[in-house]
Amino acid sequence: MIQWWGWLLIWVGLVLALLVVLIFFAFRLFRQAIAIIHDLSALADKMTALDIDGAAPSAPHRAVLAEMSEIRAHYDAQQRRRAGLKNERHERRIARAKRIITHDAHTAQWPESWS
Repeated sequence: MIQWWGWLLIWVGLVLALLVVLIFFAFRLFRQAIAIIHDLSALADKMTALDIDGAAPSAPHRAVLAEMSEIRAHYDAQQRRRAGLKNERHERRIARAKRIITHDAHTAQWPESWS
């Protein structure tokens, strides 16, 4: 049988271990909170750099409540915009290809080791 002072030592040890674990987790949680605060301040700095008004985004357009002519006009405008972007991209690619093809290799200075 364990003496009364033995039980007292066991319980004091257990309470001290519990306090050490609680302090460890509290310190760890505190450090994580500080890291989150630093991340949020960095995010706020980036948001001010983007110069966003903070206005709420517009409400989604509900096609069910709109007229068919409005929906068709919106769809056609999107298709025209996408076709315009596609044509611009195509023209840039063609211009780049022409620049590459018309480059005169005889006037270029090649490294000595390539001769």
